[in-house]
Amino acid sequence: MSLRTHVSTLRRQSLMPLLVLLQVTLACAILCNVMFLTWQQLEPMLAPSGVDTSNLILVDQLNASTGQWTAVEVQAGALALREVPGVRAVSAAHSLPMVFGTTYAFGMQGPSRVKVGVNVYAGEGLMKTLGIPLVAGRDFQPDEYRGPGGYKGAPMPVIITQALARKLFGNVDALGQRVADPGDPAGVGYQVVGIVRHLLRNQFSMATQGRADDSTLMPQRVGDTPMPVYYAVRVDPAMREVALRGVRKAIQRQFGARLTAGAKAQVSFYDTRSSVAFKSRRATLELFAGVALTVVIVTVIGIMGLTGFWVQKRTRQIGIRRALGARRSDILRYFLAENALIVGVGVALGMALAYFGNAWLMRYYELPHLPWTWLPLGAALMLLLGQLAVLGPALRAAAVPPVVATRSV
Repeated sequence: MSLRTHVSTLRRQSLMPLLVLLQVTLACAILCNVMFLTWQQLEPMLAPSGVDTSNLILVDQLNASTGQWTAVEVQAGALALREVPGVRAVSAAHSLPMVFGTTYAFGMQGPSRVKVGVNVYAGEGLMKTLGIPLVAGRDFQPDEYRGPGGYKGAPMPVIITQALARKLFGNVDALGQRVADPGDPAGVGYQVVGIVRHLLRNQFSMATQGRADDSTLMPQRVGDTPMPVYYAVRVDPAMREVALRGVRKAIQRQFGARLTAGAKAQVSFYDTRSSVAFKSRRATLELFAGVALTVVIVTVIGIMGLTGFWVQKRTRQIGIRRALGARRSDILRYFLAENALIVGVGVALGMALAYFGNAWLMRYYELPHLPWTWLPLGAALMLLLGQLAVLGPALRAAAVPPVVATRSV
């Protein structure tokens, strides 16, 4: 049948198509936004960490009750940790992956003038301790580790990820290249000495839309500082629990007397930290899954119920068409095409509602902008659901025998 015939039929019986259209419009708008927000929560959880997660112990919440940590205390703590059975490497740091007490955020700008906000992990020997493999370049050399402000007049060497290298330099080899600091255009900036495959940033709210690997390693010696001190400890896989107990005892012995009253150092494996850090995201995902499932179920049931009612009202008309020679496949195609027309219009309106509704909500709530690329994904899913929902009633309509047309004669 032609499109004009379908439209003419729907205009004569406008209530049922209108109800389906409104339902699909609302469902599509909700589904597009829920799918996007779900992916926002999933991205940091699915992104590779880049570190040896199963054998890495993180130590934080080392806050001095008075004064500041001295370089001697920091080095003594590192030495005590290296003597723990099962420990392979130790690094003192000012910032570490999956540690959120101190977050370093810097701006970087490559020759393309693209500005990228990155998270920085600063410490000594982090490449070895974190278990990050190089894909190009080299690790920091011993004389490159300096205290804060130790690179006045000289570019600071940095190790960046492959994703960050592509953003800053495109297809140009990033090794040896200079990176500018957008906050100090006249400064010497940074120089890329190494590239790693992945390194998850610890600002999870920014680890979306391809920004999870916007991270950098910087060589920084932890000396006299009022800031919290962190340690990364890499252990032997066969001595994980023994090393964990030993690290806890060593930290308490070295720093317990100087910690803020009532405070306790946090010592745990990276995997444990990751599970805790993503707990709220998992809860949010469960909520979004419930919303999406409810929308899908209500929409499918609504389309099935309304279409089934409409099929029942047109049983005699279907019987007449069958008596005039229409095949079952013709009846099936008719209802599928009719439903596709209704759902297609509803999906078009739903995409517009999703986009402009998201823009309106952004004015009043801290919601991320909905990229237009999610609209066709939500639309395709709604079209598929719509066709699956109408399949049952359409098959029942196709099974109507021609004799039905003669029952009221």
